[in-house]
Amino acid sequence: MSRFVVAGVLRALLLGLLWWALSGGGADYVSYGVISVALATALSLVLLPPSSARSPREWPRRWGAIVVLLGWFLGQSVIGGLDVARRALSRPIDVEPCVMVAPFALEPGQARQLALALMNLMPGSMVQQVIDAEGEPADHTAEGPVSTPVAVQLHTLSAQLDPASQWARLQRRVGAAFGL
Repeated sequence: MSRFVVAGVLRALLLGLLWWALSGGGADYVSYGVISVALATALSLVLLPPSSARSPREWPRRWGAIVVLLGWFLGQSVIGGLDVARRALSRPIDVEPCVMVAPFALEPGQARQLALALMNLMPGSMVQQVIDAEGEPADHTAEGPVSTPVAVQLHTLSAQLDPASQWARLQRRVGAAFGL
């Protein structure tokens, strides 16, 4: 039970700070913020219940890894955005789209899902499809995956961007943030 209380308080604080940052903390909207934060916290506890309690000794290392992940992600987003802009503005346009395959380093679960989402947010490359060992789509149905996903197809503006190594670095950083 205490796991849920600690997780709920931490999540409510984080969501409250996020609401305050996005809304400007206006006093006119505090009641909306309280209701929104309470509902978002409850929903997060239902959808992502806290896992077994981790030792407080691990927290600094995990928080450090989370900060490193966020900094790296923001840096890669800026670099990628500038590169995409440069490619779009150059004449002739410097774009040669291609698809590259890169393996999963993370086991199925929340860390892998976060890595997939973050890869799609970075400019210049995106996850086109999750594939199995034969290179066929490993789509999910209501019963689960049709086949075991082992890799991703990364669509990129240019092979020079090397999305496979970016994907590998992203997975390492996400794994560290999850304590894997």
